[in-house]
Amino acid sequence: MDAYDFDVRLTPAARGMLRPGEALVLDWHRLAVCCAGAGEMSLYAADEETLRGRKGLVRIKGEDPIYAARSIFPHLAGREIELDARKTFGLRRFFSDLPGDFGLRAVMGYLPGPQSRTR
Repeated sequence: MDAYDFDVRLTPAARGMLRPGEALVLDWHRLAVCCAGAGEMSLYAADEETLRGRKGLVRIKGEDPIYAARSIFPHLAGREIELDARKTFGLRRFFSDLPGDFGLRAVMGYLPGPQSRTR
C-alpha cells in the first residue's frame, strides 16, 4: 500500500446494519483553534443523499457507502481500517479498529505505525 493511501472496509455485520440509502461517515471534529489539526474522530450512519451535499466530506472509492472528512485524510494515510457494528440494547453502534484515543494520538504524533493485515 502507498504511504499516502488508505483502505477502509465494512465488515458484513456493518454492511447488514446500514439501512437502505444510508452511508457511514468518518468525521473529524476540530477541538482547538490554535492547532489546525487538533481534533477527534467520530463514526456514524447518515442519509447518503444528505452527505452528498456536505462540502467537507468525500466519498471513499469502492463499493461500500463510506464518506470521510477531508481533514481526517492525513491521519489515515498508510492505514487499513475496518468498520464494524453490533447492536447493544437494540441500538446500532458502529465502531472502527482505530485506537479509542485516535484523535489525541494523531495530533500528538503518538499513533503506532500503520500495520498491514494479512487476509
